[in-house]
Amino acid sequence: MRKKIIGFYLACINNERGKIHSLFRSLFFILSRFYYLAIKIRWLIYKLGVIPKTRIPCAVISVGNITWGGTGKTPAVIMIAKLLRGMGKRVTVLSRGYGRRKEKDKKNKISIVSNGKRLILSSREAGDEPYLLAKNLPDVSIIVGKNRINSGKYAIEKFATEVVVLDDGFQYWSLNRDIDIVTIDCLDPYGNGYLIPRGPLREPVSHLSRADIFLLTRANLVSRDDLHRIISDLERLNPHCTILESVHRPKYLQGSFFGEKKSLDFIKDRRVVAFSSIGNPYSFEKTLEGLGAEIVKIFQFPDHHDYQRNDLRKIETACRTDLDKGEVIAVTTEKDGVRLERIISPEADRVFWEIWILKVELEIVRGKEEWQRKIESYI
Repeated sequence: MRKKIIGFYLACINNERGKIHSLFRSLFFILSRFYYLAIKIRWLIYKLGVIPKTRIPCAVISVGNITWGGTGKTPAVIMIAKLLRGMGKRVTVLSRGYGRRKEKDKKNKISIVSNGKRLILSSREAGDEPYLLAKNLPDVSIIVGKNRINSGKYAIEKFATEVVVLDDGFQYWSLNRDIDIVTIDCLDPYGNGYLIPRGPLREPVSHLSRADIFLLTRANLVSRDDLHRIISDLERLNPHCTILESVHRPKYLQGSFFGEKKSLDFIKDRRVVAFSSIGNPYSFEKTLEGLGAEIVKIFQFPDHHDYQRNDLRKIETACRTDLDKGEVIAVTTEKDGVRLERIISPEADRVFWEIWILKVELEIVRGKEEWQRKIESYI
C-alpha cells in the first residue's frame, strides 16, 4: 500500500496526465504556497533573533541539502568525519535518526549509536543512516536525537568532542554552526523546482545564499555543459560560496551473507538484478552500467523501505530466470545492505545465491585543496 501511495504521489508531482493526477497536483501546489509562507516566517523569526540560535562550545559543521531524496549527504558526512579524524580531532556526528524504531520518544531523548569504540544500537533502533555512519566510522561517536543542541552538549560532556558534524542540518536553524555545507545532486539539483508537497524542495532555492560550501555530487554522471550550468546558477545565487565537485567512487563488492569481498571486475559483463530503496536509484543503476554490468531487472523500492521475505523471494526469482543465458547476480547499495541485515543471516538463509553490496566512497575531484584549507581555517 505504501509503495502504491508513493507511486501515485510521484506521478502527480512529475506531471502525469489524468484528471485525478491534475486535481491532486493543484492541491499540492496550494499546500506548497502555505509551506512557503511558513518557511519564510520561521526563517524571519530566527533571522530577527526572536528565537535565538544556540552556540555550543565546540566547532560545528553542518551537512545538509535543499531537497528530499538522496543527494549524497551520508557519504559526505563519512568523508568529512574521516578528514577531521585524520587531523587528530575528537569527532561526534549528530543525527535525527529518521525512521528509527524509537523515533516517537520524547524530544530530549538522546541515544548513543556508537561511542567511537563499538556499536551499541541495532539499525532499527538507530535508523539506517546513523547505523551506516557508525559502521563506516568506527572511531567516531554517533548520537541520535531530535534535539541536536542537547545532543551536542551531551557529546562534549561525554566524549570531550572537539568537532560536531551535524547530519542533515541545513534546516536545523536553532543550532549555530561554523560551516554550512550543502550537497547538490548534479543529476537532479532542484527537482521540478517546487516546494513540498508539490515538489522536493525543502526550502526556496534562494535560501542557498546561506551556504558556505556547495558540494556537487555525481558530477561525473552529467555532461560538462550541464555541470557548468549548475555551477553558474549557484554562483549567481551565492557569489562568495566555495564550489566543490565530487563523485561516488565505487571501491569493491561485498557479499551480504558471508562478507566475502570482490573487486569491481567481478560484475564486468555479468548479468545483474539491481535493487535499491534510496532517494536516487538511477545514479546507482548508472554506476553499475558504468562498471560494465548488464542490468536485466530493476527493483526500485520506496526510500527507507523495510525489506520483507517476500521482497527477497521476488529478487531471487529474477536471478533464477533465463539461467540458460548465463548466471545472474543481485547487487544493491550499502544503505540497503543495512536494512537487509535485519532479515537475513548465514545461519537462517542457506541459499544458493548471494546478494552483493556495492561499496562506494565520496571523492572530491575538483577543489580538494581549497576544501581542506577551508575546513582547517574553521577548526
